[in-house]
Amino acid sequence: MTTAPARLRAPGRTATLDDLYPAAAWDLPVNPGLPAPRLAAPPEELPNLSGYREHYAPFILRELLVPGHAERLAAIDKAFPHSLYDLMLLVARDDVLRTHVGNTPDKVLAALLHAARAFAEFTQSPAAGRFGLAGSRLGIGWNCDPTVDRDNGQWWDKRLHLHLNCWPAAVCASSRPVPLASIADVTVRRSLVDPIAHLAHQVMADALRTAPLPAGCHMLEPDLARDAALGLPVGLKFRLPGIPFLTTADCRVLLRSLHATAETTHRAVLTAFTGHADAPAPWQRPALLPPDTVRSNLTALPWLSRPAAADLMRLRAVLKDVTPAQLRLLASRPWIANRCLTLGGLSYNTSFFTPRPVSTVGEEDWYLVMQFKLVSYIGSSPAVGGAIASVIDRAHGPVMTPDDRARRADFQHAFLDHLTATA
Repeated sequence: MTTAPARLRAPGRTATLDDLYPAAAWDLPVNPGLPAPRLAAPPEELPNLSGYREHYAPFILRELLVPGHAERLAAIDKAFPHSLYDLMLLVARDDVLRTHVGNTPDKVLAALLHAARAFAEFTQSPAAGRFGLAGSRLGIGWNCDPTVDRDNGQWWDKRLHLHLNCWPAAVCASSRPVPLASIADVTVRRSLVDPIAHLAHQVMADALRTAPLPAGCHMLEPDLARDAALGLPVGLKFRLPGIPFLTTADCRVLLRSLHATAETTHRAVLTAFTGHADAPAPWQRPALLPPDTVRSNLTALPWLSRPAAADLMRLRAVLKDVTPAQLRLLASRPWIANRCLTLGGLSYNTSFFTPRPVSTVGEEDWYLVMQFKLVSYIGSSPAVGGAIASVIDRAHGPVMTPDDRARRADFQHAFLDHLTATA
């Protein structure tokens, strides 16, 4: 069994975020470099500060209407793919930004979820047989993060957008997971498994303890050994009654309920720690309250369990105030902010996931996963190729050949035709 690196356990050292990991987390199998195909000459990596057509113009494949709404779903060939067989669906509207499921109209959210189900079903259909997807793995997800002053999981575009990913069997087979404890790079390690991942699961489970769930949905309690054994991602998880659930009203209600609970819980914990409920302005972070005050504030939360409150106090013990001078320094060197600064508000990734390979997926094998972030620079850390968490390596993966590009385009257009036909 692997244990935390000796330098993390040295007596007398200053406590760090690494002390928030449960002991079992150090043995979790992770992949710090899941290879992704790339363009030979990709565009400059820039956030979308303009209209969606201006920003994505060369990569928009199709715009799908949502009857009765100004929003469209823009199907985008990502400039920085996660897989050869992937696609992005953006809620395309410029005058009003739909940034999360809570402020997205019901019919628009329903259209997104219909596309998610259609993608999962298409990859298993005879029409997709020519792409050789047997044994591939699926991940369908999106991010929510208001942070604008450092790298984060929704840095590119704050508009709600789905990542539809299908990782070929060959990519999964090439994965060589290693224990989390072996990842020496702190930034990579904390993005594979954010230090608050397990704590956030505990806190959210407390907040949802009495909340009604749709029929057939079951919340999983934190259990890292189970996750490693079953190949489940880190995070809050719900077992779903099958992929058809995605296109039900119950699914939309569940997603909105989870977002609302996450917002309420984040405000409660932030207030307990700082006395402020609102997310900070860019390059600002609120001062921490004294530990005794934080403990008293947490005790006053009737839904919070004692174990979760104790772990939150461990978080309080390792957090430090950031001075105005330090913030100015970080603002002038944003590339080091990942080592020194928390994210700027509620940050999470939501994904639909199955541990089974394409063509063997059963109705009982789908999960809804929420991964919460405190410092991670990535949104999703997918469970692929025997790893319960992965960082997608877009810098060193294979350059797509002309045949790869043609095959990718064929897959994307075939799926969009399938999606249009099933609308």
